[in-house]
Amino acid sequence: MWYSSISVQQRDDAITAQVTTDPQSPWFSGHFPGDPILPGIAQLQMVTDIVAKALVMDMHLIDLTRIKFKKLVRPGEILDISILAGNKENTYSFRISSRQEDVCSGILTLAPKEEKKLFMNTDIAPTILRIAEIIINELKLEDVTPQTFDADLDLVDEIGVDSMDLATIALILRDEYGIRIDEDDYPKLTTVRIIAEYITKKQAEDD
Repeated sequence: MWYSSISVQQRDDAITAQVTTDPQSPWFSGHFPGDPILPGIAQLQMVTDIVAKALVMDMHLIDLTRIKFKKLVRPGEILDISILAGNKENTYSFRISSRQEDVCSGILTLAPKEEKKLFMNTDIAPTILRIAEIIINELKLEDVTPQTFDADLDLVDEIGVDSMDLATIALILRDEYGIRIDEDDYPKLTTVRIIAEYITKKQAEDD
């Protein structure tokens, strides 16, 4: 884990938390040696984790809007996070600050993990297998095949994909499927299944 919770409190529709970043996190060795910062995708995952903890429910990110990054986050920095439930179900506006300076803000849409589609009941199964194959090859994962790769594993928390890996994977997928993958969409691509659904949606938009 790249951060530690100092406190998490919930009152009505509001959640407040304070966390500290771990100087030994692999995020910092990858972003960037000599000038370490915590990438935006890690900040968004912290917010998702805090909502899930407050609700006592596994949640995953499915959409985001109005995301703004305003300040770099350094190793060991203490962050204050405020989250407010939106009018629409499973939407949350949030703000991350450090020493009263805004770090990041925006709106996340989350969903319970059990709402994910079943692998074998979807036409995207071949795409899932191909994405799994690409990730296995790029990360040089051993003792796993595309058929045994869990499409619902969190690529950051459970597989160890960092933003550089994700950028490489995105380039491969762009060339293979002839679609554009915007960098702003990278934080949404948290699992193989979500990436496959994203690709299918992009292809449908291009038709």
